[in-house]
Amino acid sequence: MSKPYTGGCACGAIRYEISAEPIAMNDCQCRDCQSTSGTGHGSYLTFPSREAVKLEGEATHWDMVGDSGNVKTRGFCPACGSPVYLTFSAMPDLFTIHVASLDDPGRYEPQMVTYTVRGHAWDRLDPAVPKFDRMPPMREVANAPASGDPGKGRHAGAPARGPAGCRMVGPHLQ
Repeated sequence: MSKPYTGGCACGAIRYEISAEPIAMNDCQCRDCQSTSGTGHGSYLTFPSREAVKLEGEATHWDMVGDSGNVKTRGFCPACGSPVYLTFSAMPDLFTIHVASLDDPGRYEPQMVTYTVRGHAWDRLDPAVPKFDRMPPMREVANAPASGDPGKGRHAGAPARGPAGCRMVGPHLQ
């Protein structure tokens, strides 16, 4: 494993350290991610286990219901308002962070763009990164190449479906 992923909110009241490798890195163009980020998409790293996450500070939580009817919870700083992480009721082990919350955002290598059906022409993302109208099945996520690594699956050992039969990784549940 590489060095832990560290980061937090803009004012430093919330900090995290994650001693695992992400199972997915994606840009999402859904309206929720647009609203949360204040731009055309959100960028995320999703980790397979909350046990690998050390979280310090108290976040404010906002629950929202996705298209599937499943609840996702957004954690943000009550002092500075920075979005920091997401958790999912249907897949409680997953922990997703906002790329901008990383101490070293340069570690982010998008594997895919999701919900392009809701994207805007002015939000131009890397044309070499695979794009999906919605959230792809987990088997496609498992075989998605990292940027600069065409043809190689980044997480070839990932399961074809997530826990409880859900088909998702990242900020959306199908």
